[in-house]
Amino acid sequence: MVTAAQLAALGLTHAALSVRVSAGTLHRLHRGVYAVGHAKLSEKGRYMAAVLAAGEGAVLAGLSAAKLWQAWRRKVPEIHVVVPGNRRLRASFRVQRTRHLHARDFTTHDGIPVTTMARTLVDLTDTLTAPQLANVIHEAAFRKRFDRISTYAAIERANGRRKLHRLLEALQADGAGTKSDLEDRFLELVSELPPPAINTRIAGFEVDFAWPGAVVEIDGPGHTRLRTRREDAIREAGLKRAGFGVIRFTAQDLDDLGSPA
Repeated sequence: MVTAAQLAALGLTHAALSVRVSAGTLHRLHRGVYAVGHAKLSEKGRYMAAVLAAGEGAVLAGLSAAKLWQAWRRKVPEIHVVVPGNRRLRASFRVQRTRHLHARDFTTHDGIPVTTMARTLVDLTDTLTAPQLANVIHEAAFRKRFDRISTYAAIERANGRRKLHRLLEALQADGAGTKSDLEDRFLELVSELPPPAINTRIAGFEVDFAWPGAVVEIDGPGHTRLRTRREDAIREAGLKRAGFGVIRFTAQDLDDLGSPA
């Protein structure tokens, strides 16, 4: 990728740039940002293009940053970029303005300017629940990209953010947090019950939700496979031997539970 400013610095005039766009050697991605040769970008390429389009000081943020850090496995609906000051942009990606981005809160990963893992967790309090944040922490820790002290320091610098309590709760969570939309839906349906342990180990098995004496498993589409059904049966038998009742829910079950009577 290359910016119009970089091309101009190399002596390319606006007319010459237009010729190359017409010829297909440059492909416009965003205003002032072009792909060289072809426009089939990887996910990281799309991230970099958005950061370049947002201008000086812009960094990848939010779920996009969590995805880059490999701490979020689900789909990301849109690219999220943070820009300093009151800069206003017309863009096809999400632009968030910030009055101040502390030097400790951003870095570069795979060549892309991005919020640190600690700052990413702070920013995600605006959109994720505590169990979802717990899963981001779990994934980041697995890849050795989570630092508890740095996270608390980022929380201190973010004094005034309204939903920081979600991250504080996630930092104390027992288990790996919710890993799927189905698990999130189930948790909403049982919100009036005492909170369960989420994606934790019971009797040597990792289970989706656990209460004293009871386990709930959420069966997504992958649980229809023969091998997975056999593994589920082994896990269920082991849990029952350990004294736990096991209840299973499918996506259809959750739809039925969530429908008005």
